[in-house]
Amino acid sequence: MIKSFFSITVCFLLFAHVSFSQTPIPEKKKDTIKKQQGGINLDMLDGDMFDTGTEEVTVVENNLDEVETKKSFWKEYVFSPSRLGASYEFTYNFTDPTEVIKNRFAFRIEYSKFLFNNLFVQLDTKSFIFMDGDSRSRELTYFNNDDFERANVGFGSITRNAFIQYSYKQSSFKVGIQTLAWGESDFAAVTDEINPFDFRDPLNLNIDELRVGQFMVGLNFYTSIGNFSSFFVPNAKFNLFPKEGTRFFEDPFAGTDIVTQEVDDGKNSIEYGFRWKKAFEKSDVSLIVTSLIDNNLAQEQVNPNLVLLREKRFTTVGMSFNYAIGNLLIRGENAIKFPRTFNTASLELIERNAFDTSLGFEYGLNSTTTFTLELVNNHVIDWTEDIVGVPRNNFTAFFVVVKELMKNNLSLNYITMYNGPNTTFFNLLSGAYKLNDNMTLSLDAIIPITNDEQSAFYQFRDQQHLAFKVQFLF
Repeated sequence: MIKSFFSITVCFLLFAHVSFSQTPIPEKKKDTIKKQQGGINLDMLDGDMFDTGTEEVTVVENNLDEVETKKSFWKEYVFSPSRLGASYEFTYNFTDPTEVIKNRFAFRIEYSKFLFNNLFVQLDTKSFIFMDGDSRSRELTYFNNDDFERANVGFGSITRNAFIQYSYKQSSFKVGIQTLAWGESDFAAVTDEINPFDFRDPLNLNIDELRVGQFMVGLNFYTSIGNFSSFFVPNAKFNLFPKEGTRFFEDPFAGTDIVTQEVDDGKNSIEYGFRWKKAFEKSDVSLIVTSLIDNNLAQEQVNPNLVLLREKRFTTVGMSFNYAIGNLLIRGENAIKFPRTFNTASLELIERNAFDTSLGFEYGLNSTTTFTLELVNNHVIDWTEDIVGVPRNNFTAFFVVVKELMKNNLSLNYITMYNGPNTTFFNLLSGAYKLNDNMTLSLDAIIPITNDEQSAFYQFRDQQHLAFKVQFLF
């Protein structure tokens, strides 16, 4: 396996001359769309023209104009707005039991283009090949050379954005698959629960990578008294978890005769929300109201052999803010959510209100060094001991250091997380080196630490990963 890994890596380094650029720390989502630059440049066609007469020259020139027009169309509308990427990831768990965690290729297509000055199109989709040893590969049977053979391999894809936006005067209308981030936290979902999340790969703290696109309609108005935004989701989607047959799949009812069944209560699965945001000289403030379906289906046991999976609606009323003081940025958000659904030990449903809050401090020491501290608390109002798996207060603290070196070609990042009352520490040390404008190499060390069986990281207590990634951009 290790030899195969190095062989694949060498092949990439020999043949690739382009790469992804990488930003290890999650970036803020902007409300305004920026036009992406770059793409594939096409060389001009060469051709010899022989002067055999005025009429013939005219014909040749017309043909060249037609070729140039066709080429300009492909360059302007197809190649220039497009970016093609490929990456290879290899992650190894270096503690007992040692094992390969990731052994996969990814192929990404990005397209963004302004049309007619008021129409914008964007596509961002990625496909995966999970090879032998990858935690998301599964044993498959395929037909080869007149016989059936088995191999551990898997395929997958994810589309984060595929939408069209139309702008008119001080308004915009957007429809298609989208990710929408209204929150300010880099790590926690306080008001940011509009999109479901992808938990099929463990130990990933990047909330931007976890967010899953879903079909929605968005409407924005930009006025002197603030920006008004709204969204509508006709059919809510849910969090993604490891599939049966993959490494990290866990059946909570294993060893029993219990079966699960999704139920349709006849209620609609639409989601909608509204936000008002006002920017001031060094700050901004937002008010948010949403009606959402919980991203996790609620489990209710109705008899000893049947557990029903139900969609549960809740309302969020919250606010967020940013305030800058010199090199210090203070940001925060809080939200009351009602009602949230919890379980008892016998899988009965209990509804309680919840109050979530976060407060973050980001300090830029200089142009190459940044420190971030973020505090998050999730509180269940009127909590009782009948609620299992969720404490009255779930507190999390994040500390982040980012350092840029070698003219910003080398980025070093350190993230440490503490979670209580189910004591857990999570550490991530990552480095990314930009070889050139087209190729980036990264190496991450991921170390979770916990002995508390109630911790969400308990099943990963022995997972200490060393992750290598090479990215290319075409």
